[in-house]
Amino acid sequence: LTAVLLLGYTLLMDTGCANIVPPMGGPRDSLPPMLIAGRPVNASTRFTGKKITLEFNEFVQLDRVTEQLIITPTPVKSPEVVAKLRTINITLKDSPEANTTYAFDFGEAIRDVNENNVLKGFSYVFSTGEAIDSLQLSGTVILAETGKKDSTLVVMLHTKKDDSAVAKEKPRYVTRVDNQGRFTFRFLPK
Repeated sequence: LTAVLLLGYTLLMDTGCANIVPPMGGPRDSLPPMLIAGRPVNASTRFTGKKITLEFNEFVQLDRVTEQLIITPTPVKSPEVVAKLRTINITLKDSPEANTTYAFDFGEAIRDVNENNVLKGFSYVFSTGEAIDSLQLSGTVILAETGKKDSTLVVMLHTKKDDSAVAKEKPRYVTRVDNQGRFTFRFLPK
């Protein structure tokens, strides 16, 4: 009986000796989020809705979306863009124009939640017509005063030929320049 009591006492005393340690993680996540589904799918045609849902493989957040997101053609009213868990929901405030290709260039706005990895150069495109417009226009920005390339500007296209359109109206198309001052407008109509 004494041996049984001594064994029971020893077992009770040993349970309090364990150190509680958080589980060891694996390697650091260095990959940006990836698009796994879009509703409607990216590069879809005959778009008629007002809502777009982009689903990613991990939790995402938006960083400076009002500065980073470039939408072409430029809408009259900016859409509502919200990140929630693994999705980004876009609600259009304007009705899309007929037979028009729209591109949403997110720049560096999409990041994962845990490691803040940036999804660079992500674009979502759709057309309200039968096909995605495919014309491009490229060039390089060079400052006239210095002859040097500039990587801090945006380049705009206007459809009106008035010289006052630049001051009075929003541009129809906008794009960024890269670190060498190069730009490319994509998804332009004929």
